[in-house]
Amino acid sequence: MAVKCILIAEDDASIRTGLADVLSAHGYGVLVAADGAEALALLMTQEVDLALLDVNMPHINGFKLLSLMAKECPGVPSIILTAHGEEKDRVRGLVGGADDYVVKPFSMAELLARIAAVLRRAPERRVSVCAHEPLRFPGGCLNAETHCADWEDGGSIPLREKEYELFYYLLSHPGRVISQAELLRRVWGSTGDSQTRTVAVTLARLREKLGPAVAGRIENVRGRGYKWTEL
Repeated sequence: MAVKCILIAEDDASIRTGLADVLSAHGYGVLVAADGAEALALLMTQEVDLALLDVNMPHINGFKLLSLMAKECPGVPSIILTAHGEEKDRVRGLVGGADDYVVKPFSMAELLARIAAVLRRAPERRVSVCAHEPLRFPGGCLNAETHCADWEDGGSIPLREKEYELFYYLLSHPGRVISQAELLRRVWGSTGDSQTRTVAVTLARLREKLGPAVAGRIENVRGRGYKWTEL
């Protein structure tokens, strides 16, 4: 089983270090950030399976980071860390998209159990994101109900499930280079061989269906991955 990577975004150095030590001891990969800006940079460049977000961080607080995550990395689940008695923070975090919360001071056993529970639910979240948020592309839009590319002139092209989800994921992250490993994880839910031809074959079929005008927006970035380019 592949190691799950957890991002710890916490400005208190002692809490941050303690969490990293415990999670590492329980077999998780760990990334650490001392503020929200650093956390966002890691989320945009690293493979993260779950984010632990302190509410009160400098530069970008936990609530703002949740909002940015919904745009930039919607498949990454999160747990917010809140102060004891701050019910409004817990409610605001959950409404803002957090999957769960833990109140400080917290039991490590409870946190580990909540992490495991959220990770078990993560694949369901990935599918629901792809299913319910329509996106537009030049000359048309993705139809969430039929999984078709609908054109403004009235035409419609059926897409296979993974073609739809791959196109959706690229459209959801305009201008960002997305690695093949990230696509395998977020679209296929796979942690398999990063050299697999699965992405390339699916992308070739998708490009053929979309035609050169739209397919040309899907850029191959040599050695790094793929990017949807908006003019």
